[in-house]
Amino acid sequence: MTPDAPLPASPARTRPARIGPRAGMTFVGAVLLLLVGSANGLLLAWQSSVQHRITHTLSIDRALMQVLADLLDSETGQRGYLLTGDAAFLVPYTQGLGRVAAEMPRLAAELRGNGEQEARLAALRPAIDRKFAELDRTIALDRAGDRTGALALVRAGEGKAEMDEIRRIVETMRSREDELLIGYQQHAHQIETWVGLGSVVSVGIMALLAVLALREAARRAALSRFLPAELAPLLERGGSLDQGGGLRLGERRHAAIAFVDMRGSTTIAERADPETVAVLITGFRRCVAQAARETGGLIDKFMGDGALVVFGVPEVRADAAAGALAFAGRLEALVEAWNAASAHDPVRIGIGVHCGEVFVGVVGDDDRLEFTVLGDAVNVAARLEQATKTFGTTTLVSQAALDAARASDASGGETWCETWREVSRTALRGRSEAFPIYGRAA
Repeated sequence: MTPDAPLPASPARTRPARIGPRAGMTFVGAVLLLLVGSANGLLLAWQSSVQHRITHTLSIDRALMQVLADLLDSETGQRGYLLTGDAAFLVPYTQGLGRVAAEMPRLAAELRGNGEQEARLAALRPAIDRKFAELDRTIALDRAGDRTGALALVRAGEGKAEMDEIRRIVETMRSREDELLIGYQQHAHQIETWVGLGSVVSVGIMALLAVLALREAARRAALSRFLPAELAPLLERGGSLDQGGGLRLGERRHAAIAFVDMRGSTTIAERADPETVAVLITGFRRCVAQAARETGGLIDKFMGDGALVVFGVPEVRADAAAGALAFAGRLEALVEAWNAASAHDPVRIGIGVHCGEVFVGVVGDDDRLEFTVLGDAVNVAARLEQATKTFGTTTLVSQAALDAARASDASGGETWCETWREVSRTALRGRSEAFPIYGRAA
């Protein structure tokens, strides 16, 4: 029970929201992770482009080697035919000519856009044409019966000079492709290093975010040990109560209070074993929690065999008093059903409901936070709960609670008079002023 105490002075009502250090670190980590991920994506795209260029360079090199090999095959076939007269040597000669004719357009397509290599290719074409012309002349002379003339043409060295020129051009082109290949491979190795570094950084950032998330979860779990579950997230976000003063500052709030107590718990504890006592207290608290959840109440705290439930916190509710009265009715029904379904002695409860202005806020340091509701309305609700023993009823409510409930009832409040009856106008214990109090009508 909260002792009688005057309400404290109202603190400042506004407080700018701010991002906590943990949220700031998480945001920075997420941004860094996004940046590193984007950089890795660009690097991977660049790596793919470099790999494509490496493949392209190797393809050009193979094509150049193939053209040179085909020319050599044709020349070898020509020499064999002229020396032996065997027509079988004309097969590699003819096939070599055909393959070179097919390779040159593909090579031109591969080199398109590379001005330096296109110029060399332009010099290679006439050299190949001259070589083929020399080969064709010797074959033609032999077929005309002038083998001696054909061999003399070969010995003259015109074909050898053309072949040397072709080799020189091809080797120059291959050397250039080799230079490009080495550069591309160096780029590929650098990119692999950067991608690996980016992956390590990404893993590190993700590990940091995971640690922050675990710490945040642990912090929230620690807060939830001391604060109602509905308030812990608000406190973490900067803690405003309905856009008013911060939770850590507190504020005045019109709220409805329900004070609950389990009757005869002391006697039960003295005569029952610990396990039975634990079962009863746990069952009682489950009933309170379910009734509060169903009617919009916030459990401020459990106090042994009692509970303090608040309505209109953290959000302002016009029907806070109606919710408190609904809570009382729902709790009575839950406890009655629990008694009927259990083998233990019937559990009896007392409920006091009142509404008025209270001070609400979170007090204490981060090691031990506590949600607190202070004010005369809390004291009156506690006195009403105690008076239920005197008047032999389960629930007592104040005139203020009934008036507030009627005001929020869309039907105009006709049903409230039928539900409650006045049981007394005497002053409650420990108080000097008298006001009407009501119990549930039979």
